[in-house]
Amino acid sequence: MKWAIIGCGNISNKFSENLVSIKDIEISCIASKDINRLNKFGDKFKVENKNRFSDYKSILSSKFDVAYIGLINSLHKEVILNLTSNQKNIIVEKPSFLTIKDFTECADLIKEKKILFVESMMNLHHPQTSQIFEILNSNKLGRILSFNFKFGYDIRKKFLYFFKKKINFVNRLTDPTLGGGAINDLGCYGVAFSNKIASFLNCSKNYEIKKKVLIGPTGVDINSKINISYSNNFHSTIHVAFDKNFGNSAEIVGSKGSLYIPSLITPSNNYNLILKTNVSKELKFSGGDLYTYIIQDVERYLGQNIKDADGYGLRLQEIEGYLKILEHWKSEGYGEN
Repeated sequence: MKWAIIGCGNISNKFSENLVSIKDIEISCIASKDINRLNKFGDKFKVENKNRFSDYKSILSSKFDVAYIGLINSLHKEVILNLTSNQKNIIVEKPSFLTIKDFTECADLIKEKKILFVESMMNLHHPQTSQIFEILNSNKLGRILSFNFKFGYDIRKKFLYFFKKKINFVNRLTDPTLGGGAINDLGCYGVAFSNKIASFLNCSKNYEIKKKVLIGPTGVDINSKINISYSNNFHSTIHVAFDKNFGNSAEIVGSKGSLYIPSLITPSNNYNLILKTNVSKELKFSGGDLYTYIIQDVERYLGQNIKDADGYGLRLQEIEGYLKILEHWKSEGYGEN
C-alpha cells in the first residue's frame, strides 16, 4: 500500500516510524514547504528525489492509496479540500477542523467524492480503548456517573533555575492564526472520548456546558476547563493546560467503583488499567507502537472499501459532535461561563 505524507515535522516523523514497520507499506511520496525538512525526511524514509514535493498541490500528480496530513491545524482545510477534490483517501491529524463551518464544507465534498476520511486520534484505535469499554459493558462499575480527564504539559521556559517565563512566545501551540491553544491541541481528545462514553450510555445528544478559560499573552487559551452534563446524569470534567504537567490520566467513576487510566492518550507498549471496586486490581496489558493500530485500521478500511471509521474510531458525524462542543468551549472570546 502506497502512502503520501504531507508535512515532514515531528508528528509526521513519529507516525511514519510506526508506518514503515508494517509489512507491505511504502511511503511513496512526501510534501513539505521546508526544503531542509523535506530532504531530511526523504533521506530517512528512503523516498526518491522525484517524489519529494515542495508544495502541497504538486503531490497530487503522484499515485498513492492514502494521504496522511501532519500539518499545523490552520492548513488542514485547504489540503483536505484539494485531496478530496482529487478523490484521494485521507487520514488527518487532530483536530481535523477548527470550526463547524470548515467541517461542513469539507464533509459535503467527502460524502460526494466517497473517499475514506479518518481523523488521527490514535488512542481510539488502540486496544486500550476497547478494553476500557469492555469493562464499562461488564457492569463492574455499575451505573456510569462521571469521566474525569486531565491533559497538560508545561511549555514555559525556565530561567534562573526557579522561575518560568510567561507563555509569550509564538509557535504552532501559541499562535491563534495557526489554530493554537490547549483546547485545540489537547481538549479535542477529552471531548471526543467523553462523547464516546455518552454515546455508549445513549445520552450523547443532549448536554449542558460550563467552562473556564485562561487566555495567555498571545491570544490563545493556556489553561482551560469544561464541565459537560449529559442527560441520564452522566458528567464529564476535562482540564487541559500548557502551564501544568498533568500527564494524560483519566478516571471513570461508577456507582460500584472506578477505573483509573494512567495514560488515556499515549499508552506505552506495556500499559495498565486500575480497577477499583471492593478491592483495587491492576490490569496489565502488552501492545504495539502507538500509531500501529490506526494504520492497520486504515489498511482494513481501504481493503474492505469502508468509507468511514468503525469500532471506536471517529465517524464523520462524531467529529462534528465533538467540534460543536470545542467551538462552544472556545466561543465568546474564551470568556468564563
